[in-house]
Amino acid sequence: MMRRHYWLGACLAVLLTSPLQAQEKTTQANGADLITSCRANSPACGAYLQGVLDMMIVARRDVCAAPRYDRERLRVAYLRWAEENTYFESVHMAAGAERAMDVAWPCRAKRGREAGAGS
Repeated sequence: MMRRHYWLGACLAVLLTSPLQAQEKTTQANGADLITSCRANSPACGAYLQGVLDMMIVARRDVCAAPRYDRERLRVAYLRWAEENTYFESVHMAAGAERAMDVAWPCRAKRGREAGAGS
């Protein structure tokens, strides 16, 4: 009976620590990983870039001419920019993605925001 409890306890310990071990492996969220994803034409690349663009529009209250729903164009623009700006490979992918979108499609402030600045 004691032996059975020992094995049950050992199995339980392994099962409970497995998720902890999986969590120790953090994903690298740097520009090099986004470049790899985009070069592989992964759907995650376009989705990430679309999310970054949406964040930029909301946070800045800017109207951008970027093709918000054309993930392929976002991907191509990002890769073109990333080839010339290799410094961003080692920093968080959001920094490079935001810069790439801003360079490819500069935003202009909403007129209402400019008019309300003095209020």
